[in-house]
Amino acid sequence: MESRLIDKTVELLLEAEHVIVLTGAGISTESGVPDFRSPGGIWERYDPTMFFIERFLINPGEVWRCMLDMHSSREFSLWDARPNVGHQALAYLEEVGIVRTVITQNIDNLHQKAGSRNVIEFHGNLLFARCMKCRRKYGYEQVLIDLQTRVPPRCRCGGILKPDAIFFGEAIPEEAMRRSFNEAEDCDLMLVIGTSAQVEPAASLPLIAKGMSSYFWGAGNIPLPKRRSHVVEINRMPTSLTGHVSDFLVQGTTGEALSLIEEKVRRRKG
Repeated sequence: MESRLIDKTVELLLEAEHVIVLTGAGISTESGVPDFRSPGGIWERYDPTMFFIERFLINPGEVWRCMLDMHSSREFSLWDARPNVGHQALAYLEEVGIVRTVITQNIDNLHQKAGSRNVIEFHGNLLFARCMKCRRKYGYEQVLIDLQTRVPPRCRCGGILKPDAIFFGEAIPEEAMRRSFNEAEDCDLMLVIGTSAQVEPAASLPLIAKGMSSYFWGAGNIPLPKRRSHVVEINRMPTSLTGHVSDFLVQGTTGEALSLIEEKVRRRKG
């Protein structure tokens, strides 16, 4: 990991007025949360079609039994996972007023556990369930209790509960989409952490930050030119953004890089 690039990232953070962060599975693997697509990931252990909304609507009990198996087997250690130093560093940067918003593609609630407050969950949160009838929200502890006596679990209104994550075939929540795209347009620095930036529409956010895709906005009107923003990647490997969209890549583990950044920011802020 190049210390020169860590120092450069710190300088950009301290100079920027509107910093946002886009995170993906790579920041959570260091907390023991496996990703979905990589070798040994979730899709090699469980049938991906179990997370299609059509399948849930046809047989919600089948999907919930799969969720119970994930929980009891500990193969998908989402429920017991704790934030790592990378999550904690981002929470610190928000606390001292540097980071405004974390946009995450993850469904593990680890940013909130670490103390980040302004988090936009692009794909929902698997540690909660929501009633499909009245939209009441339940924590997973409550759901586990209900699952001891009936599958699928139900709301007090009688409606079926669904994991509060976005299934294949479901739209990204409109509010999360709107806020994320607005943040990308307004920022002057975006950190892209632990994501390959391949899954749309989140993959467009770094492009919007750079002004490359701002023509999507304006409903036919010519948009005002966007001021140049910096995009910095922190990732184990280069991505489709590297050398094309991002200013530079800090290559290495996200936890180590963010810990070094936090340490240097603390020194600079006294």
